[in-house]
Amino acid sequence: MTSQVTDVLEAVQSFIAKGYDREYRVKDGNLVDLELGSTLDPCAIRVDAALRLESGDDAEDASNIYAITDPATEHKGLLIDAFDVFDELCHRDLSDRLVAHREITPAGDQDVPSKHGLRKVYKSEFHREPERYVLREGFPDFPACPFGGAFSILGFDTVEQSYVWLVTSIIRDSRLIRIPYQGEGVISDE
Repeated sequence: MTSQVTDVLEAVQSFIAKGYDREYRVKDGNLVDLELGSTLDPCAIRVDAALRLESGDDAEDASNIYAITDPATEHKGLLIDAFDVFDELCHRDLSDRLVAHREITPAGDQDVPSKHGLRKVYKSEFHREPERYVLREGFPDFPACPFGGAFSILGFDTVEQSYVWLVTSIIRDSRLIRIPYQGEGVISDE
């Protein structure tokens, strides 16, 4: 089902067409149905498909898409990990369930200059000027997310004063400074 898909947006649209119309998100390590605001039992969920799209040298950039059914409600939805960070954010039992049968495929965005309308910054560029880039969290001026919903984090180029797509390996780099939004109108999933 997922092996021919090489683009995150294409995969999301394909799953939505198959009835995966709810949005799930990881909050405080738990899987949450955003519409209901309820936490799903990680041991009870059914992971119907798990796809990892990798690009760049040594999977420098990766995104994950999980098609999930909640047997308690029969609701079907998607958990989109555009930045490949859920392994670090989820409780172990949820992370294990998500990755158990994950299919890995090359993404069709190998060495492209942009992703989701944002300039793509590769590790080599980051290494030249690591202080130039920061990771913003929860800023109200984030551009629209192509998957629906909203981005929760995005890279920011402090020289060009613009949002950028930082490849996954940069997001995991300890030199990257994380800046949570501190002003009024903080975007929250609560």
